[in-house]
Amino acid sequence: MSEIYDVIVIGAGIMGSSTAYQLAKRGLKVLLVEQFPLGHSNGSSHGASRIIRYAHTDEIYLPLIKQAYEEWDEVSRISGETLYKSCGLLWVGTPESTKQRSDILKNFKITHEVLKGKDINSKFPHLEYDNSWEALYDPKAGFVYADRALKTFQSLFLANSGKVVENEKILKIEPNGDLVEIYSINSRYLSKKLVVTAGTWLKSTFPELNIHAEPELIGLTFWKIKQNHKNFLPENKSPVMIMSDNCPELYMIPEVDYPGEIKFGVHIGVSIDPDKKDKIELPKWTADFPGEHIKNHMKDVDFTTPTKKVSCMYTMTKDHKYILDIHPKYPNVIIGGGFSGSGFKFGSIIGKILARMAVGEVQEGLDLSPFKISRHIQESKPRL
Repeated sequence: MSEIYDVIVIGAGIMGSSTAYQLAKRGLKVLLVEQFPLGHSNGSSHGASRIIRYAHTDEIYLPLIKQAYEEWDEVSRISGETLYKSCGLLWVGTPESTKQRSDILKNFKITHEVLKGKDINSKFPHLEYDNSWEALYDPKAGFVYADRALKTFQSLFLANSGKVVENEKILKIEPNGDLVEIYSINSRYLSKKLVVTAGTWLKSTFPELNIHAEPELIGLTFWKIKQNHKNFLPENKSPVMIMSDNCPELYMIPEVDYPGEIKFGVHIGVSIDPDKKDKIELPKWTADFPGEHIKNHMKDVDFTTPTKKVSCMYTMTKDHKYILDIHPKYPNVIIGGGFSGSGFKFGSIIGKILARMAVGEVQEGLDLSPFKISRHIQESKPRL
């Protein structure tokens, strides 16, 4: 007879690894299954850094991020690893949108500051914005050490008697009464509960649910700092940035991934088959948009050509809200996905949420109704 697990988790990115750890530390028998080698670059969890922030355009994320910060701190304490750094977030945009973001933070009593036009330049001398721009400054924000965080969750999972199977692509999931049968090329697995965090493969994993979680290829570029290097160091409170409204939606992380370089991303993707990621060339505008913004607003950075171009994948829902729910037909199958390019910072708490779903615990202080599979979805433009 096949071995029976309490829970099997499919997908060993940040969401799956965090979930597996949360389940294993409860003393459950847990298997984490990954179709690639651990630490691969085929999904959304690789790289050195991700932005973490209170500031959002939708207040549904504020309770979530409050708990995420607490959980990052707890996992840092347990592991002895520093998993995020607060260097502040500067979100530049129009006065109207800045006020909307500020109002949300006021409602949740989150410390922040609004900078008008030239005040941005006074506070951050490496930046140049005129009075058509305003900015929200979120001092608690910063970046998660992404690769380190992923490895930490996986190490803690293994330390709690968890088991990992790598290079095991799942071909079929068959709920059968109280158990779920999972078939790969090599094996058949049995589990009482199944948690699926399959990233860009979520839609193809559950074709019967008509989940609108579309894979998109995203371009990231790195740019060389020419002068005034100290102004781009996070330890000098050089902030992570989001730029929107007056330009294509962009984000920037100061010198974290590579010495002497900053990272830019464009929050716009290209539809893709995730199994053919390496056959798609990144569009030229993934470098042109950041280059133009650097030219106009960051005099100390070489805007002529990026030093590196890399890619990752988003899984975009139509309303850009996440999917955190139990399968509508099979109560022992839990689904997490559609993180739409903004989910990594929530990885610590989403793992806990999915683990609670698997064991039937109460979701304290969280309303998860906006993240149900069955919600009415209206398309929206990309929103960070």
